[in-house]
Amino acid sequence: MSPAYRTPEQQERWHKRTCARCGRFGFFAAVWPDGPVCRTCECRALRVQGRCPECGEHRLLPGLRPADAVAICTGCADFRPSYACSRCGQESQLRAGRLCLRCTLSDRLAALLDDGTGQVRPELVPLHRMLVAMKNPRTGAELARWATTERWGGGETVARSGKRRHRTHA
Repeated sequence: MSPAYRTPEQQERWHKRTCARCGRFGFFAAVWPDGPVCRTCECRALRVQGRCPECGEHRLLPGLRPADAVAICTGCADFRPSYACSRCGQESQLRAGRLCLRCTLSDRLAALLDDGTGQVRPELVPLHRMLVAMKNPRTGAELARWATTERWGGGETVARSGKRRHRTHA
């Protein structure tokens, strides 16, 4: 518990709500037009993309139409927070620096495949492009996370290590 709270009751009163989507009581991740939502419901809603039945645009559809609970875009649902990536403008769940998962993946891979000058090693540029262009960037993000684990070298960049790594399934 943070020192800003004198009692657990204060923390609960200020930071816990009943989720408007699933009905569970706990810490809320966001307050949307339909009420506070938990992290699980927020993540689930921010994965839905498609054509909005209200405006007809192909966008992120985290909102719910009040009449029939059909998924609608952030504009039609009157969302205050923007879910547009600060770099590419794509609407999705945002990571650090208000970047989408694909831009975050690009940055992580660039750091992992760095040749020591701040650039991706030339022979690894096609690999970088292929991983960033994956249909599901979550897969690439998991790969980048796995490649920086202690077992695989603890974050040492692949390009600078100069070592051939022979790994088998463990």
